Amino acid sequence: LSQWEDIERLNFFPKLEDVKAQGMPLLQYHVLVSKYGHLAPLAEVDLSPRCTVVDVRCGDRVEPVTLRLEQTVGDLKKQLKALLHLPTNGIRLFHVDKEMSSMFGPEELKCSFRALHSYSIQDGDEILVVPKVKNRCSSSDF
Repeated sequence: LSQWEDIERLNFFPKLEDVKAQGMPLLQYHVLVSKYGHLAPLAEVDLSPRCTVVDVRCGDRVEPVTLRLEQTVGDLKKQLKALLHLPTNGIRLFHVDKEMSSMFGPEELKCSFRALHSYSIQDGDEILVVPKVKNRCSSSDF
């Protein structure tokens, strides 16, 4: 397939549904480049995994931690379990946005399968780790 006419001839194959082509001279668009020059890409898209450094605060302890933003809240809990020696089901996590916390306060990271990037976590933000407190009420407390 070196000319547009070759592509048009594919119409003579009525049962043909898909065509996958590679290395076709036609698709190199030399004529367009010679006429219009090389065009800049419309957008630069970087799909590589992003990382950020946050402070993890648990009580008086503060640790800088590098997070992969494609990981989930559940993955983060597992990462912090090793660091803080707390059970993953015994902690609550809160994102403290360094720029917005004065207006909105911390946001709880509740959904274990939600990716961290969806919380807009950035360098310098804080992850607050709060141990869950078991509610121990008995009839004698009333």
